[in-house]
Amino acid sequence: MDFSEIISVINPELDEVERELEQNIQSPVPLVYEISKYLLGSGGKRLRPAVVLLASGACGLTSGRERIYAGAALELIHTATLLHDDVVDEASLRRGKPASNVVWGNKATVLVGDFMLAKSLGLIQACGSLELIKSVTDAASKLAEGQVLEVMSASNMLEVSEEVCFGIIENKTASLIESCGRVGAVLAGADDETKNALSQYGFDIGVAFQLVDDALDYSSTEKEFGKGVGQDLVEGKMTIPLLYSLWRSSEAEMEKVAEMFLGTDELGGEDLAFVRELVERYHGVDRTIETAKDFIHKARTAVSALPDSPYKNSLQMLADYVAERKN
Repeated sequence: MDFSEIISVINPELDEVERELEQNIQSPVPLVYEISKYLLGSGGKRLRPAVVLLASGACGLTSGRERIYAGAALELIHTATLLHDDVVDEASLRRGKPASNVVWGNKATVLVGDFMLAKSLGLIQACGSLELIKSVTDAASKLAEGQVLEVMSASNMLEVSEEVCFGIIENKTASLIESCGRVGAVLAGADDETKNALSQYGFDIGVAFQLVDDALDYSSTEKEFGKGVGQDLVEGKMTIPLLYSLWRSSEAEMEKVAEMFLGTDELGGEDLAFVRELVERYHGVDRTIETAKDFIHKARTAVSALPDSPYKNSLQMLADYVAERKN
C-alpha cells in the first residue's frame, strides 16, 4: 500500500493543511515566498501533519481548525530545518532538485528558514494551549541540539559511537515526529497515558524513518532517493550502516577507511565505491533495516491499546510503510 492510500482517512484535512501552508508563506518580499514555495511544493510526504491528524483522530478529535494549524506549524518547522541543514551540509540536491542554497545562496536560504520558524510559532500560539507550545518548542530545541551534535561528530567521524549516532537520530529526526504524536493527543484532550503512547509512537517511527534514510544513502539510486546518494559519506557523517559494517571489517579495511577520512583530499569516486562495497559486504544496510523494524514493532505496540478506528489502523499501516519505503 502506498503512502496516499494509508493516509486516505485524513486527505480532506491534509488538503486544508496545504492551504494553511500556502497562506503562511505569503510575503510582500517576493524571494521569501519563492524559496518557501520551492521546497514546500517539491513533493514532501507531509509525514508530520499526517501523524498530528491521525493521532488526534485516534483520540476521537476529527474536526477543528487547531488540528490544521498544528499540522501546518510542524511541517513549517520541518521545512525550516531542511533549509538550514542544506546550508550547514553544503547539500546539492533536495527532493530531486537543486537545493535552495545552490539556487539562491546561503544567506537567503537561512533567513527564509527563520521566517518559517516564526510563522510556525504563530500557528502554534493560535491553538491556544500552553502544553502544546511547550511540546513543540521542546522538540525544536532538541532538533537544533541534534544538528550541533552532528556537526561536532563530523570533525572526528571514525570515533563516533553508536550512542552518539542514535543521539543525533533521536534529537534531529525523532523529536519532532514524537511531538507530532503528542500534539495530536493534547489537542484531543487525551489522558496522560494516551499522550505518552502517541509520543512513543512518534518517537519510534521517527528513529525508524531516519535509519531507513541512512540505509537508502548506501543502497538506492539518486533518482529513487531524491538527493545525492553517498552524501553522508561526502559530508563526513558516521551513520549506522557504516558503523555496523566497520564493527565487522578487518584491520586493513579499517585502516583504509581511516586514511580516506583523515586525509585532506575530498573523497573520490573510488573511495565512495570502496565504502559502499564494504557496507554491502558486511550487510550494514540489512542490519540497519532490521534495527528500524525493531522500532516499528515498538511503535505498533505503543498504540495497540487505542480504541479500534480507521485512524488507529492508519497509524499501524504508516509504521509499516516507514520501514519499507524506498525514498
